[in-house]
Amino acid sequence: MPSQTLNGYEMHYQVFGTGQPIVIIHGGLGGGDGSANIVSLHSKQISESFQLVVFDRRAAGKSSAPANGYSIKAYSNDVYCLLDHLSIDKTHIVGSSAGGPIAIQFALDNPEKTRTLGLVNTMSYTDRTERIRRQEELDILEDTSASSKRTQLANALDVRRPGLREAEPTHFQHLLDLNLKQYDGIVSTMRSYIDIADSIDLRLSEITMPTVIIHGSSDTRIPIRCGKDLRDKIRGAIFHTVEGAEHGLLANEPDKVRNILINFWKGNPIV
Repeated sequence: MPSQTLNGYEMHYQVFGTGQPIVIIHGGLGGGDGSANIVSLHSKQISESFQLVVFDRRAAGKSSAPANGYSIKAYSNDVYCLLDHLSIDKTHIVGSSAGGPIAIQFALDNPEKTRTLGLVNTMSYTDRTERIRRQEELDILEDTSASSKRTQLANALDVRRPGLREAEPTHFQHLLDLNLKQYDGIVSTMRSYIDIADSIDLRLSEITMPTVIIHGSSDTRIPIRCGKDLRDKIRGAIFHTVEGAEHGLLANEPDKVRNILINFWKGNPIV
């Protein structure tokens, strides 16, 4: 996986295939495996017809966790700097979960570079109930009464991924090991999402490029009402419901979601 210092941090990224570029921004509020699941589940199929670009965000995956630069505007600029580094003038951009606000911000900041916008199980972060949940998770992460940072991270991971500790103990410990190395960056990332407030929501009407929104009907992490709210506020947005699907559609329903996206890209080519 190539590495390049871009916009103040060491960014790990990968490029697959040739053709019209597709940038997929992974989810997660810091830590974790970054774009690894996108690579394993989608790179082969997408790169048969397109050029797929993925990267690990700040304080995620194999990228570094810098001391600063944690804001949605900075994350949007990270994408801009990567495209500039790769000499890509225009792209289809997709944001999954926490990658969604970054994709939206990038589209707002750089409409001339954004051919289409794809939003997968995400939200604008203005939903009051969901903002309270993220604040509670941050409070747990910063709870100094816990015996150690590892315990703080484990408790926060229990909130973010309920049942994972019991169902997949090895993977749970793997995520803890990763997150412990990037603790400060994870805290800063979570704060930056709470700080979004209504800054994105108030500008959704400015989005004019073709937009597709995909959401699972049984999403408990970001309820489907959040996806429908995006649909109602983005002019002409196409909405797809994946019936019975939980959060994490790129991993849990890879074929269904990928087929929707590929058909959307083919119907809206870069010219």
